[in-house]
Amino acid sequence: MPISFAFNGDDVVWTQRFDRPAVYLDTFAIRAIAESDERSARFAHGLKARNGTWLLAAVSMGEFARFADPRHTERAERLLAQVVPHVYLFLSEPSDARVKRGETNPARQSLPPADRRNMDYFSRKWAQTQSFPETFQGMFQVVHENRDRMVETLDEVTSKLVASLVQHRQMKSYRRKAKAAQPDDGRTRQQIISGELLRELVLDTKASVTANEVIDLMHAVDAVDYCDLVLLDKAWERRVNALHQRIAETGIDMPIARCLSMRNGGIDRFLEAIEQWPTAA
Repeated sequence: MPISFAFNGDDVVWTQRFDRPAVYLDTFAIRAIAESDERSARFAHGLKARNGTWLLAAVSMGEFARFADPRHTERAERLLAQVVPHVYLFLSEPSDARVKRGETNPARQSLPPADRRNMDYFSRKWAQTQSFPETFQGMFQVVHENRDRMVETLDEVTSKLVASLVQHRQMKSYRRKAKAAQPDDGRTRQQIISGELLRELVLDTKASVTANEVIDLMHAVDAVDYCDLVLLDKAWERRVNALHQRIAETGIDMPIARCLSMRNGGIDRFLEAIEQWPTAA
């Protein structure tokens, strides 16, 4: 299973495996699935039946700070309890780290960096409870209890990123470089994905750049890079589909996630895609 704990003397050793299908939900996708008992059960059963993994990002949980109604947190907690241990806790890393490691082969999907600090914390909880649901209980609740501070942090981060993007796209050289960029130009996977997903916002200097756009980009880059199936906002579904097309036109080997959104029955199609994923022989 993706997460496991084991005693080693007085210590607890944790492991995380990134088993496929690997899936990702943005914040509103988590809410949409968690609010339905039927969809929650399908999501959990589908992943477990295929030994899959829910890639769970800090930004996905952090955005729950914006929801004042505690029922959203409670439903997310119930969904998580049904899925664990088929989750993978990770921390995003800067693309420069991959450049330093020489990871510029677009065909090679690397493993998400583990969130070691939180996994160490949960290993201590597991030593006390030896129950997966109890070990991970309260992950979303902590965000809700500290929502004022979390919202302040989110706003600070997104405002800086919005300002940076707006500033850079005013530069002709920056836009020219973005327009000329190709998926096979030697960049890392993360650089290619982020550059392509931002392409229209960079080239159209009149397009609105909002905090929501920046947050959605933070969801999309890692999700599309690491996972097989992702559920994002409809604008990002369109952008990911455009990236698939650009990759096909270039003719390179670069596997990225299939993206769906909540439009046109996308949630049910997302769940069906998990349920139809081939099981291991």
